[in-house]
Amino acid sequence: MRPLATTLTLCLALPLAACATAPKTSSPPTTMAASAAAPMHMPAHQMPPRAIVLEDIERSRQNVLKYVDVAPETMLTYRPSPGVRTFAEQIEHAAGANSYILATVWKMQPAALTTDSAVYRRDKTALRAFVNRSFDAFAQTARDATDAQLTGEAAFMGNSKIGWRWIATCLEHTTWTLGQTVPYLRANNVTPPQYLPF
Repeated sequence: MRPLATTLTLCLALPLAACATAPKTSSPPTTMAASAAAPMHMPAHQMPPRAIVLEDIERSRQNVLKYVDVAPETMLTYRPSPGVRTFAEQIEHAAGANSYILATVWKMQPAALTTDSAVYRRDKTALRAFVNRSFDAFAQTARDATDAQLTGEAAFMGNSKIGWRWIATCLEHTTWTLGQTVPYLRANNVTPPQYLPF
């Protein structure tokens, strides 16, 4: 069994999609902690309030958990074709990659998420617990990030952007990865849950 960090490194072989950069304005940069409200169109250097970022992380958690909840236990090991991830492995990647990405970007020790993947890839209760641990670590990393980390340029897999935008990229990556499980559900006659915030 590969360590989670090794698994995530292999799984992240595809480039991560970058967040769209809005037109620049003359507004001065603010920090997540100090910003009271995010404007409709923000320049790349301007961060949304930290509370909004944490709300987005929590919403992402709830979306992933909803997909775990609707899947029957027998579906956890299902893969639509040979060589692709199982449903549980896809959920593992959607939730577990976030802390690894930020730890790599900010040169930190990755959060200790490791439990026995042989268990949580086959047990819904254990998989749900893994998702929650992963998002707890993701939220804590965003909560503890310094202004220097959030506003400084940082690189990951050959891509460079301002630190706080890596948090946004993690959220985008989770949504993109989770969306790939829709065919898994439909192939097993399961209706995908409604996506939050709609």
